[in-house]
Amino acid sequence: MTADKRVWTAADVAALGVRTDVPTAGEIIAGLCRDEAYRMVKRGDFPVPVVRVGRRLVVPVAPILHLMHTGTPLADAAGTALADSSSLASAPRAVA
Repeated sequence: MTADKRVWTAADVAALGVRTDVPTAGEIIAGLCRDEAYRMVKRGDFPVPVVRVGRRLVVPVAPILHLMHTGTPLADAAGTALADSSSLASAPRAVA
């Protein structure tokens, strides 16, 4: 039996505020589970920017909304995807 996935609307995402966590962003963008979302960040494949704040990884909501409206990840002036997180240290360990 499969669990029903939540369908996120732009209003739902905007209601999160200015930032969210990696698992929530992964669920919104691609229906990812928590572990796969963190693996994508670690590989540098996450489609929106991820910011390290102390020991936490946070995801700004604005790029998620942009991705929802256009279907393409944000890019900087040089055309490089802003989702490059290769400079981030490994993702935090899962906490039960």
